[in-house]
Amino acid sequence: MIMQNKEICWNITARCNQGCRYCHRFLGVPELSFEKNKKILHNLINSGVVKLTWTGGEPLLYTDIEQLMKIAHSNGIKNKLVTNGSLLAIDRLNTICNYLDSITLSIDSIDLEINTKTGRGRDHFEKIDTILNYLQKAKKHIKTGINTVISFYNYDTKIINDLAAYLSKFNIDCWRIFMFMPLRETAARNNNEFRVPNNIFDKIKKYVIKNCKAKKIEFRKKKDMESKYVLILANGDIFVTKKGKDVRVGNALFDSINKYLN
Repeated sequence: MIMQNKEICWNITARCNQGCRYCHRFLGVPELSFEKNKKILHNLINSGVVKLTWTGGEPLLYTDIEQLMKIAHSNGIKNKLVTNGSLLAIDRLNTICNYLDSITLSIDSIDLEINTKTGRGRDHFEKIDTILNYLQKAKKHIKTGINTVISFYNYDTKIINDLAAYLSKFNIDCWRIFMFMPLRETAARNNNEFRVPNNIFDKIKKYVIKNCKAKKIEFRKKKDMESKYVLILANGDIFVTKKGKDVRVGNALFDSINKYLN
């Protein structure tokens, strides 16, 4: 049996409805049809994938994502959705919850001005708050995660403390805190504006460990992208990161991914 030690992140679409100016998603990648993505999904199942992270772009912009997640779920795959939450009206959330094992929401601050400056939008916190409150009150048995990017705009300990205090009101299973990474595309272009030195990120890390409570807190730097993630782009291309560079290693329409699972 193949052990899946890496997170397979399927960027099902490169499109996004937010304009995050620190985002390192691939841009301009064409999407595949539902039938071709269904073929990729069955290739992943046959390769031994048991956990799959649906991301983008904003994955909920892909029209048939619910159908693909339903197929994955029926074949024993544990589905994780990473979303900005803006398209998760309660009715849609109820449907997706039938096929979800975990959901990860992106939020860097509860401050409206910071969310505006970084490109999330002034109403981002309000939308995340609606989802978190719904999941808590509805008692959905879905693991809930939070992704936070530390950049020039939110590296202050008070900003992080305010976010931590807010998150403590909910049943958060894992809080992943990423150092801003100028890996590619938009993030690379805006590196000078958003970058934070290693010592600043390490200071935030020590502060969070000492002062913030969550079931699980993980920290990610650039080097972790190589050891923890394999990417499938919207056109099926498989990418891994080696020595800080994106390397295309195949296409999931035709190639097995099992040799990258460990």
